[in-house]
Amino acid sequence: MSDSPDHDNHAATAHAAPPGDHAASPAVSPRRQPLVVSAEEAGQKLLQFLTRRMQGAVPGSALLRAIRTGQVRVDGGRKQPFFRLAAGQEVRVPPFQISPGQTRHSQANSGQTSPGQSSLGQGNPGQRTKPAQSILPLTILFEDAVLVAVAKPAGLCAHAGTRHPDSVADRLKALYTGAPFLPVLAHRLDKDTSGILLAAKSYQELRRLGELFASGGVAKTYLAWVDGSWPGRSAILLEDSLERLDLAAGEVAGRKKIVRAGSEAARQAPAQGQAKLARCEVTPLVRKRAATLMLVRLLTGRTHQIRVQLSLRGHPVISDAVYGHKVRGVPMLLHALCLRLPERALFLPPPWVGPFALPATLLERLRQDLDA
Repeated sequence: MSDSPDHDNHAATAHAAPPGDHAASPAVSPRRQPLVVSAEEAGQKLLQFLTRRMQGAVPGSALLRAIRTGQVRVDGGRKQPFFRLAAGQEVRVPPFQISPGQTRHSQANSGQTSPGQSSLGQGNPGQRTKPAQSILPLTILFEDAVLVAVAKPAGLCAHAGTRHPDSVADRLKALYTGAPFLPVLAHRLDKDTSGILLAAKSYQELRRLGELFASGGVAKTYLAWVDGSWPGRSAILLEDSLERLDLAAGEVAGRKKIVRAGSEAARQAPAQGQAKLARCEVTPLVRKRAATLMLVRLLTGRTHQIRVQLSLRGHPVISDAVYGHKVRGVPMLLHALCLRLPERALFLPPPWVGPFALPATLLERLRQDLDA
């Protein structure tokens, strides 16, 4: 469920310039004032800092080359691409050639910005500006100087992809345009899962959250309506060894399915990675004739973990199109209810309506039990 937030060690990707008209020569960005490292940006590696600041206006390969050839200076001296920056340091960059097709970046480098958009390469990152009216809505559950918690709706991706251009990450970037450090998601939720998502507003907080998620320092509690009547009434521990598997032809294109390691499907498919242990604790809360409300406490963070472990026991999450079956007009009924950090607990009731709506008394009891 969680991603590693520190992308320092990924190599920058070079973007080939499109064949342009020979009459149109590339624009050259003017020499900027020094980029001053803000407190929120401190701790980043030099290449990562410039990549974030340039927002795609300059290819990563050009940034890397400029650093290695000494064209980029930190407090007047040469540094390696992976040099860690401190707050207050000044980073000078050379003029960069910018493709005429990159009008957004050309405007930014010339000091012109469109509404809701920040300039690139300014000496000091500005404060958060008023978002443009075209920005899509995003519900903020909690916010302080370093952290923002978002209420993600079902159907919205955490990160954009080729088939899903809209995302929580992009809405955050638009909402916080001009901030010293654009909020970065510290973990993920599946597209069809609703609930709490955390994003960091500084690089130090991003690393802290990443370490907490990796070490089990964030307690994660979910609610799920599942098909059928769950046997038993007490909490039980579910343990499975799960492996990623390509979906069979004719199923959802481009998607992956997680199966129990050693199952028939896994044996027939080529090995795609080592199986991982998945553990969670589940407790039935409410029973209906053909459905059960489950409280799920995640002990590991595997892809699709809750959906897989429940479906392996014959009780898939209601309206899960991959591991169960889609119910027309009903979103997938899996919700990230509570995230407990060392300093606070965040609680978000599910947005379910109709026969799956939860009584206020049950929600209040859950809130008290989780001490949120």
